[in-house]
Amino acid sequence: MGQTEKKPVTREDLFEFHFVSEVSFSPDGQWASYVVNQADKEENCYHSSIWAVNMGTKENKLLAARGEAKAPVWLDGETLLFASGRDQDKEEAKKETRYYRLSLTGGEAVKAMTVPVKVEKLRKLKDQWLVLATADENQEDLQVSEETPGQEAGEAGNGEDLYEAEEGKDYYIYEELPFWFNGKGIRSRKRSALYLFHEGTGELTRISQKYLDIVSFDVSADGTKVVWCGPLYDSIMPRTCGLYLYDCVTGKMSQLVKEDLYDVNQVCFMGNSKIFYTASTYERVGKHPRYYIYDLGENASRQLPYCDASVGNIVGSDAKFGGGKSAVYCQEKGVLYLVQTLWGDSRIMAVDQDGAVTEVTKEAGAVTGLDVRGGKIVMTAMRGQHLGEVYALCPENGREEKLTGLNDEYLASRKVSSPESFRYNSRNGYEMEGYVIKPADYEPGKKYPAVLEIHGGPKTASGTVFFHEYQCLASDGYFVIYCNPRGSDGRGEAFADITEVFGKDDFEDLLEFTDQALAHYPDMDPEKVGVCGGSYGGFMCNWIVGHTDRYAAAVSQRSISNYLTKCLYTDIGYYANRLQMGAYPWEDFHKVWSMSPLSGAKDAKTPLLLLQSDEDYRCWMGDAVQMFSAVKRQGTDARLVLFHGENHELSRSGKPQNRMTRLKELEAWFEKYLG
Repeated sequence: MGQTEKKPVTREDLFEFHFVSEVSFSPDGQWASYVVNQADKEENCYHSSIWAVNMGTKENKLLAARGEAKAPVWLDGETLLFASGRDQDKEEAKKETRYYRLSLTGGEAVKAMTVPVKVEKLRKLKDQWLVLATADENQEDLQVSEETPGQEAGEAGNGEDLYEAEEGKDYYIYEELPFWFNGKGIRSRKRSALYLFHEGTGELTRISQKYLDIVSFDVSADGTKVVWCGPLYDSIMPRTCGLYLYDCVTGKMSQLVKEDLYDVNQVCFMGNSKIFYTASTYERVGKHPRYYIYDLGENASRQLPYCDASVGNIVGSDAKFGGGKSAVYCQEKGVLYLVQTLWGDSRIMAVDQDGAVTEVTKEAGAVTGLDVRGGKIVMTAMRGQHLGEVYALCPENGREEKLTGLNDEYLASRKVSSPESFRYNSRNGYEMEGYVIKPADYEPGKKYPAVLEIHGGPKTASGTVFFHEYQCLASDGYFVIYCNPRGSDGRGEAFADITEVFGKDDFEDLLEFTDQALAHYPDMDPEKVGVCGGSYGGFMCNWIVGHTDRYAAAVSQRSISNYLTKCLYTDIGYYANRLQMGAYPWEDFHKVWSMSPLSGAKDAKTPLLLLQSDEDYRCWMGDAVQMFSAVKRQGTDARLVLFHGENHELSRSGKPQNRMTRLKELEAWFEKYLG
């Protein structure tokens, strides 16, 4: 029999993807658990399940299926605790989190405990639990009775309150900056807080300070200490924060680093007595954090040799879902393993206590999470054009062994086009790298349209990992081209620094890359090149249509058009955009306006599609509305598609039906002008 013909990649393939995340070793290192999320077409949601792989036999075992099982925590070598919304209505789920105990040896999951808050993260301590949850500072620790004098609890009083609007439903009160936050909603007087939960008594005790917003935290190896960092404020969130330690035995908290020195943004215990942390200052855009170790025995901090890289994976893809650890300490080796992004790949690096950094992984792609136990490493990673899977990694030689193949059957049946890369010496003085994905049914000598894709950030990076949107365009018959212009991550902080030159250095790099791609791949039709991007990429699309006519069509997603307003109504605008522009509007109106794409909208002739969400607090819908209105007034063909109830993460974790419609609109726009 002949080989089955492969199918093109389509937007509907989203329902075939298995998203793997949250990999974690059992205490004895014999098993590793992981979470698998899948989009459900009928219910328009995502279902999660929990799996485990035996590190010796490589057997994969399904532990909890499609019951919204999530956030597994190991209790011992063969028992897991996990959260689940089974037998729970929506109102109950907002107020409490139910956990179930499950054995690897089999049997039904047994209800173990109920935590009286919506838990964001759970960690095991020596004899209790550490809980991360949202605190409402207007209600937290209130001692004043809500009853009026002479009124019994539950009585309605004089009835006037029946006719009053309800806060949080009919109206909101903003008293702080930021007053909302992307993906979290209205955040005025809300904080991520740490609590101790006593399983026996059900008592929940807050240990982090009132008005402190937890950014990162960790637990010592013996489970007796907790370290955390985050800004402390009751009006405007500062760009600095401290480092704090809580002793679970004595119940005392101490401050290790003052809150006004720098922004502590990543913490990790190194055993029981040392703490690794990163800290940043923000004089310029793109500046990387410095690495530090705090020694509890010496009660002192020391800075490690400078490492020109952030911690974490920032390689872009719309085929990831869920999280994972980006830094884990290996007690046996005395080494901290962490993820860094270099060029277009994220890799695991080993950092010893003197700050020496050694690359562990050898393969290109993206590491999305890791765990370490007994000198062994397990990770979730995207390799080649595979979606995320679980891998075992040997730290001595970098050899990887694939432990799962949840997406193998899907990928074997599809025409997936692998990116090709090339480098060139740019006019900007740097060696630059570009990527090209050929049409799925590419025939040499035939002319094809192309789409230039621009990543967000700008301090993120594009690489060779699977990208659903790109593969859909390749299946539609387009070349897909993309690069990492100045402002991107992975090349050091000098490369990432485009302070006060947004729309200049980056714009020049993108135009030059387009020329380079056309020269390297002459089968691209220079008259039919479109441009597409989201967030910062949306900013660049809006900028491009007002400053050049060389692109035949543009799709701008979750975009920025007017920094005069953007810096004042978004979650990070009041500090991040001010830093990017070098001024607030009232400090230098013309400087801020000159870097706003709206200033060039009067010259826009390129057909422009704007895709936007109405709960995107990172790039508020007002910017898309302004850009749409401005170019429409010029007689330019424009279309604005506004998704209700979605935020900045629409393309990555939005409701499946909305993700389908987003891709449908994008493909139809390019078909209209490039097809």
